[in-house]
Amino acid sequence: MLEQIDHRGKRFTIDDEDGVDDVARERCRRDELLERQAQREIRELERAKAVAGSTGTNTDVEVLEQ
Repeated sequence: MLEQIDHRGKRFTIDDEDGVDDVARERCRRDELLERQAQREIRELERAKAVAGSTGTNTDVEVLEQ
């Protein structure tokens, strides 16, 4: 068990380093999933823009309204 003090001066303990690693791994996995989702949404928006064509100055709004 490891006792630490955070930036606010509050004490906390780390019981199991594997548990900390699991939390970090899960956070990384979630971040990767969110990044992939964002990339998919960007590609979908680009495809929608290509299909709708350039009809005005704010094509993002027009594509989403259609």
